Amino acid sequence: MSYKVIVSATRIKFSASHFLKEPLQCSKLHGHNYYVSVEVEAPLDENYFVVDFIELKEKIKGIVKPLDHRFLVPELSKDFTISESLESIEIVTNTDKRYVFPKTDVTLLPLPATTSELLAKFVHDKLKEIYSDKKITVKLEESKSTIAVYKGN
Repeated sequence: MSYKVIVSATRIKFSASHFLKEPLQCSKLHGHNYYVSVEVEAPLDENYFVVDFIELKEKIKGIVKPLDHRFLVPELSKDFTISESLESIEIVTNTDKRYVFPKTDVTLLPLPATTSELLAKFVHDKLKEIYSDKKITVKLEESKSTIAVYKGN
């Protein structure tokens, strides 16, 4: 038998900017307040927990903290070129837009794009490194009406 615990998105959030290849309005630099919910499913442990809520919240916060108030850059994108100097990161898109940011304002992510779907998977994969024996689902809201879900094994 399996149990499930849920940490709701009301308190775990991060604010970040990014841009996407498509659609056109999303190709402009813009930002979101992202809210993270996590479900963890597993049999009860020796203390009758699926996972300790306090520990789970702290782990999630630790994952999203480096994303908060940053410009999120997908390192694996084929749609632009990234150049790093000592103090800045330059991004040139396939449409010849050029952005230069202070390095301290950027988080490079091992992703091909910074869609909500891939950000949900990113959070999932980081949690899976901690809770490898549990089934994890991550929901990432970029607005109250748009939610991406990644459900792992």
